[in-house]
Amino acid sequence: MKSWKAALGLGAACAACCAIPLLGIAGGLTAFGSALLACADEMLPLAAVLLAVAVAAAGAWWWRRRRASRSAGCGCASPCAPNLPPVRS
Repeated sequence: MKSWKAALGLGAACAACCAIPLLGIAGGLTAFGSALLACADEMLPLAAVLLAVAVAAAGAWWWRRRRASRSAGCGCASPCAPNLPPVRS
């Protein structure tokens, strides 16, 4: 048996072994999603509140980043860095 076939087989075995927990997680999320979908009419107000909070948090984050980037410049004619002596090599 050639070494590349052994490496390919070992890689496939590792991929299959690592995929088992991911498939379990995907199955669990699917079951959770279908359970939420079954009682969606009861959860609609909670979902609307959570969505509003998430949108408000994202808007506040965006606004703070925008404000911080605008105030980063000093607005003067000279460079904002302090005058340092030249580096001698």
